[in-house]
Amino acid sequence: MTSVNPEFYLYNLTIQKPCSTVQSCIGNFTGVKKQQQIVKATSTSIELWSFNKHNGALKKICDQNCYSNIRQISTLRPLGFHKDLIIVTSDSGNLCLLSFNVELSRFETAVNQPYFKTGIRPITPGEYIAVDGRNRAFIVGAIEKNKFVYTVSHDGDSSKPTVSSPLEANRSRVVTFALCGLDVGFGDPLFAAIESEISAPNFKKTLTYYELDFGLNHVLKRYSEDLPESANFLLAVPGGIDGPSGILVCSKDMITYKYLSKMTHSVPIPKRTDQLDCSTQIVSGVVHVLKHSFFILLQSNLGDLFKVTINGVAQDSDESDGQPGLVDAIEIKYFDSMPVCNSLLIFKSGFLYANCEYGDQYIYQFEKLGDDPDDKSWISTDYPDDVAVLTAEPDQISFEVKQFDNLNLVNILENFNPIIDSKLYDSGDVFDLPVIYSLCGSGPRSSLNVLNHQLPFTEIVTQELPSVVTCIFSIVTHKEDKYDKFIVISFYDQTLILSVGEEVEEAEDSGFLTDVATQNVAQVGSTSVVQIHSNGLRQIFYDKDDKPVKNVSWSPPVGIEILHSAITNTQVALALSSRELVYFETDAQDRLIEYSEHKELESQITSLCLGNLSPGQARFPFIVAGGKDQTLTVLKTDPSSTLEIIVKEDLSSVPCSLMVLRVRDSGVFEEEEDDDDAEDNVALSTLYLHIGMTNGVYARLKFDQVSGELSNPRNQYTGPKEVHLSRLKFDHQNVVGITSVRSYLGYASAADFKITALAKPIFTELCAFKSEDVPVNGALGIHGGNLTIMTVDQLDSSLLIESIALRYTPKAMADSTDFNGMLYVAEADFQIKSPYTKGDDNGEEIISYEFDEDLQEHYQQFGYGLEAGHWASCIQVVSIEKKAVGQAVELKNEAAFKLCRVSFASDMKNDFLVISTAVNQAFAPNRNDGTFLRVYKICEDGSLLFHYKTKTESLALALISFQGKLLVGMRDLLVLYDLGKKQLLKKCSTKLEECREIVDLKTQGLRVVVSDIGDSVRYVSYQPKENEFVTFIDDYMKRHVTRTLMLDYETVIVGDKFGELSVLRCPEEISEMNESDTRGAIAAQKDSRLNGAPFRLKNVMNFYIGDVPTSFQKGSLTIGGSECILYTGLQGTIGCLHPLKTLSEINFF
Repeated sequence: MTSVNPEFYLYNLTIQKPCSTVQSCIGNFTGVKKQQQIVKATSTSIELWSFNKHNGALKKICDQNCYSNIRQISTLRPLGFHKDLIIVTSDSGNLCLLSFNVELSRFETAVNQPYFKTGIRPITPGEYIAVDGRNRAFIVGAIEKNKFVYTVSHDGDSSKPTVSSPLEANRSRVVTFALCGLDVGFGDPLFAAIESEISAPNFKKTLTYYELDFGLNHVLKRYSEDLPESANFLLAVPGGIDGPSGILVCSKDMITYKYLSKMTHSVPIPKRTDQLDCSTQIVSGVVHVLKHSFFILLQSNLGDLFKVTINGVAQDSDESDGQPGLVDAIEIKYFDSMPVCNSLLIFKSGFLYANCEYGDQYIYQFEKLGDDPDDKSWISTDYPDDVAVLTAEPDQISFEVKQFDNLNLVNILENFNPIIDSKLYDSGDVFDLPVIYSLCGSGPRSSLNVLNHQLPFTEIVTQELPSVVTCIFSIVTHKEDKYDKFIVISFYDQTLILSVGEEVEEAEDSGFLTDVATQNVAQVGSTSVVQIHSNGLRQIFYDKDDKPVKNVSWSPPVGIEILHSAITNTQVALALSSRELVYFETDAQDRLIEYSEHKELESQITSLCLGNLSPGQARFPFIVAGGKDQTLTVLKTDPSSTLEIIVKEDLSSVPCSLMVLRVRDSGVFEEEEDDDDAEDNVALSTLYLHIGMTNGVYARLKFDQVSGELSNPRNQYTGPKEVHLSRLKFDHQNVVGITSVRSYLGYASAADFKITALAKPIFTELCAFKSEDVPVNGALGIHGGNLTIMTVDQLDSSLLIESIALRYTPKAMADSTDFNGMLYVAEADFQIKSPYTKGDDNGEEIISYEFDEDLQEHYQQFGYGLEAGHWASCIQVVSIEKKAVGQAVELKNEAAFKLCRVSFASDMKNDFLVISTAVNQAFAPNRNDGTFLRVYKICEDGSLLFHYKTKTESLALALISFQGKLLVGMRDLLVLYDLGKKQLLKKCSTKLEECREIVDLKTQGLRVVVSDIGDSVRYVSYQPKENEFVTFIDDYMKRHVTRTLMLDYETVIVGDKFGELSVLRCPEEISEMNESDTRGAIAAQKDSRLNGAPFRLKNVMNFYIGDVPTSFQKGSLTIGGSECILYTGLQGTIGCLHPLKTLSEINFF
């Protein structure tokens, strides 16, 4: 039961799940022949993506929470199965085999077998999964000691596989670095591991083979041999009829082929000509099996792809004489370069999916397989042993990087991983939604991303119109037409008709009245179109050449006008100014026949609608009318009781737009349809009444097609303007177009019904459009005085991302948008040779205002050069309005870590930017050659002008403006600085007991919340009279804090590195006591508790988000929305916490 007086409740809503991928794998998971999908595992969920082999696009089918921390996944297809399964290990302690259910569009558990304790420990199996080449068995390994081997079988009568009890292959005091399953044909399964005995001298690494003996049902250690200490990666070579079997062992600067007693072959890893002094290691690879052949791609830590060719005899070929396939040589050559990936996947259709470690994901198409004989290559026959490989002259194994030669980039999946920091920006304009500015990426692929909660569209053409448009329609002339024939544009006193063909041009003879404003147009019957205007109805009949052959008109009584109308293929309903409702139906000759009796309603009709007809349906059974008295009236169209009122509902405002439309049920998986005209499956969709009201509210009610009852209302405020609705179709589903102060789309997602803003410009009218040039996802939009033809191709991504490229990995961001519209970004990368400091040995910084985009793209593909112990760092000034970098201040071997904007009370005319830097900073152990606070004056145009710098005792990781001064946290010190003539002046310094490293500061008034890297938070008050900081309350737990935010004067939300959010509150009586204690005497006189402050914070809430929090902000995310807490996570998570204000809300959740 909920407390009668609840203290604090928050509702968590995840806007964007973690984007960082633990592992991805490829296979046929739906069971549809000749199709391949990708499964990606994030830290807490599993995603299934379908692949379109025609355009290389990926579409998310399923995103399912696992309620655990996923460690590893792998593909498995047991003998006799028609689709692939997923092996999943997690911190739950269970081994899971998952199967995708197409009907439910979700993964289901095929096997769920406990095998270890919950949690993640070095001895917990699950860090590695390796599958036998023939899918008969798999091994699950831990980092230390434990390995379990499972056999998989299928009896044919069951839809689920059978997994045996685990067979142990444990070895005490052994650390495992890599594990893979060999392809040995149909011999006993064999697995290989790179291991090291802890007790061995210098932790010498070995390659150990484990064999599963099916006859004895036992796992034995088959063979072991020494490896170089730098060995880090294993890749199995195909066996059986496809190849010679074996493995590739990758170590520093060398690749070696090994397989039990076979001859060993080694080749060097080629090096870039400008990186000859740097070692190279393989970090990922992929084997793609073709018909009786295969090829191997390996990627280095610099992102270079190498093709490895193995020359030899297949294991089960006639030439092998029943012996294991022999290998004559291995050959390596440079293939292409791309960002470093944690997995590479190759589709049978000739595409490569690059699952990058950071930033966007890429899809490439193979143009060729690197078989050019002129390409430089290295072969193992030139290197008789490992010594020859490692002592080869660097210039003999060098190559020049090149732009894509064998691959062609075809698609980009935008990704936020990692998010370093973010800011919520609200311009205050009612037409602009709040946006999120986030620092993302790593190295040269870093960016400042502008995240708009909008759907992007592709503009095909925009044409200026002669006057203000009131309505727009696209229509066919015959019921069987596939593409639209006319575009009807209505102005205040006339109508423009455009014909749709090879070109869109004004129609000469359309049969429409053009000297009146058109209210509604639709195709009726088999060969006619109905045009509605205020003075009547006109039915136009067309021949097979789309030429009008005759027309029939109907007019209301004199002095009466038509206000609203609704049309289906067999029905027309008109709302007259006399409050009467007129109803028509077609006869056998498609002529409209008026129902003799008119229905008069109680108030003026403000909107009218009929629903679309389902296949085989003669008429839609109901008319829905909206009244000026804020009511909805549902009337029957059945011939026995025509226009009989059956339902009447009250609304909160006047309904100005109504639409009955089926919406696909959430979570329904649909295969792509070749015929986009196919009607939605009635069994997989629900009928809704959509309502647009004059107070800016969009409402949706479930509509019972049998009884006409309305239920399950849902409301959404869209802005202070009346709402108009339109019927659209995108991505093979019905979509609701909503126009108010912004343009929105309402559609069914995998989870629920979403309402998302459409990207600017703001459209006042929308309608569906389909032509030979725009066969799917087309729409027409009116904005300003322009007509736009566009497509909306992606409904699965509701975040429109605008990226501003940065130089290095971002460290922090200072917000100055309220002052000059600028953001200041501190960036730094370790072990990097900066290309922007070449040839300039004078001064400590280099300032630039112009930037070479081609050079930036070059570094994004190939990365920067490496240099041991060196830092590359800069400060970049980003204009929010122009969405571009205006200035860059390059620092020389001085790394920037934190920055903040400060308005010093001693110089109120200027604002300053203070940056915390370190020279030659190194880690483990932590040391440097000096730390500084660099002070820059912010000019009127937002640019930076160096003022001076001040040496500090240690590196400052927390900076904040405080009482007209600068408050700095460095290690366990709180230091207050003021502006001096030649350097910052230290005004106060206080050592905080039990603090190890201050990482964040937040202030309100004279109160400071100090966050420590391992000792949670403490509240500190500044005593001006004593000029010191006094700690009066702290936390009772040790939290490894990453970010904090003060919610009010007593409350703070804390995020720690384990992914937990906590809300801590200072009791009111302690807070009041501290406020009255102007000298800090009370806190000083109190005895400390357990070496801490005299009082303890109250923990009022804890919540686990599964990601490391990197920022907190307060604000509203929607127009007219309530204030919430927005948070971001390191792996790309974006979420918000909404306060629950009433007891009914708390009890509901």
